[in-house]
Amino acid sequence: MKIIVIGTGKVGSLLAEQLAQEGHRIVAIDHNEKKLLEMQNRLDVLCMPGDAVNRTLMIEAGVGTSDLVIAATDSDEVNMLCCLMARKLGAKHTIARVRKHELADEINMFSEDMGLSMTVNPERYAAQEIFSLLRFTGLTSVESFGHGLFEMMEFRITEDGPVTSMTLQELDAKYRSSALVCAIRRDGETIIPDGSARLRTGDVICFAAKPKEAERFLRLAGIRRHMPKHVIIVGAGRITYYLVRMMSFVGMRPVVIENDAAIAEAFNQELPDVLVINADGTSREVLDEEGLDMTDAFVALTGTDEVNMLMGMYAQREGVPKVVTKISRSSMIDLIDASRAGSIVCPRDIVSSRVISYVRAMDSAGSSNVETVFRIADGTAEALEFRVNTEHQKLTGIPLKDLRIKDGVLLCAIIRSGKVVIPRGNDTIEQGDRVVITTTIRQLTDLSMILK
Repeated sequence: MKIIVIGTGKVGSLLAEQLAQEGHRIVAIDHNEKKLLEMQNRLDVLCMPGDAVNRTLMIEAGVGTSDLVIAATDSDEVNMLCCLMARKLGAKHTIARVRKHELADEINMFSEDMGLSMTVNPERYAAQEIFSLLRFTGLTSVESFGHGLFEMMEFRITEDGPVTSMTLQELDAKYRSSALVCAIRRDGETIIPDGSARLRTGDVICFAAKPKEAERFLRLAGIRRHMPKHVIIVGAGRITYYLVRMMSFVGMRPVVIENDAAIAEAFNQELPDVLVINADGTSREVLDEEGLDMTDAFVALTGTDEVNMLMGMYAQREGVPKVVTKISRSSMIDLIDASRAGSIVCPRDIVSSRVISYVRAMDSAGSSNVETVFRIADGTAEALEFRVNTEHQKLTGIPLKDLRIKDGVLLCAIIRSGKVVIPRGNDTIEQGDRVVITTTIRQLTDLSMILK
């Protein structure tokens, strides 16, 4: 497909890179020629300097024959205007990054009039993930499939127990658990397991289950549900705004620490019921005064990755039960042991997963649609949700045990008529189902590609 990416900041550059790697023809537009030159030196991407609101430039970029335009500049208003212009000039689909909550809250009212196929909000997505992570102190990642019917979670096994004393097959037989272990991250390697696999202390495992069954499996692993009462958040940015609003619905009252007096005052005016302290959140004295040793959870959300990582590591060292650290550059994870900073949330990676899911769905029109895609196991594997249609006769109506499925692929769930089936050997895939798989194979754009 031909895709135009407007804006080559953190989100735009990552999308251009990943979409180019998936074989799409990418045109990148930005007024910053230095950024474009750096991108052109790394990627097979056509770069065009200039203002994307310029109609002539858009026409030269071929917007009229483009399949998708992604507007990811720093300005929400420019992004929406670019998408409107692109649709008027013939673009088939448009995606705009919209970050301001004043616009994001009302976007559904005018998205159709603006010609928007989809909007993405990195800060709101990140807040949703953080809120989910706070449900269980030991979780490092939570994703939802089938509109919340089915969840995929990651956690590190920190102690011996039922899940480490037997194989997955034995665990299933003894405890009748319908949770399915989808991937194991061990010693830098990602394993897609079968029933003979045995979990070990120190493994990072990704498992899938219905919400209630997920809680039961986590209890077997020694992890309890615990919605924290006392939460310290450092940084009063957009993510904090969305997160605090979500917390208020369940009666949580976090303490927000912000070093910038003007930002702290503005935040307090928008959310007057929230306790906002104008202080240096990196100060040990300030954190001790706010009761770090007694807090249930600590969330580092400043605008600097290095500061967040150091604060997350400090809170983890001080024994805070749940620590969440926000980073903007996933390359930071490679520099240190990320587990020392608790759960890592990277907003641009979340946006990338959702946009790529949308693009794959477009690319697969007429065959299976990839409805959802998430990267799991530190980005070394993917969880994909496909929709099954008439093109998949080689897969439908046949017991799973009789299908010749590729190595490195695991069927995690079949979603049918609003119900979730954790598949066994005698189960079948039927037309109209949605199927969730995990795999270490890249660029699976159609469900039929799982067959040997």
